[in-house]
Amino acid sequence: MSILENQMNLGREIFKINTHVARRMTEIAGEGFKAYFETNQEFAKRLSEVRDVSSFVELQRDYGQTLYNGVSERLQTRGEVIKEAVERGGVAVRSAFNPADVDVDVDVEVVAEEAVAA
Repeated sequence: MSILENQMNLGREIFKINTHVARRMTEIAGEGFKAYFETNQEFAKRLSEVRDVSSFVELQRDYGQTLYNGVSERLQTRGEVIKEAVERGGVAVRSAFNPADVDVDVDVEVVAEEAVAA
């Protein structure tokens, strides 16, 4: 392939990777909002069962821990998506400028499947 073709392929691959990342980040954010509202509903129902201060404190502790765990999990997932995108982007750039050095094809569909499975 010529240099121009390699760079055009690079542009397409980077676009595919960026599109996948944007879609995944949107999905993760949507899942986060859904989990947040479900958590609030669950704990609002449990709040009506509270009869003393110690039960309230325990419920508040559980609520905070549940929120923290959910946020931590989503941040980790987002980090994995970004890490994978950076790795695939690096492969795409190397293959555009040094095609002989890279024997791995950038397959965005595989990246998408791996990210969804994570």
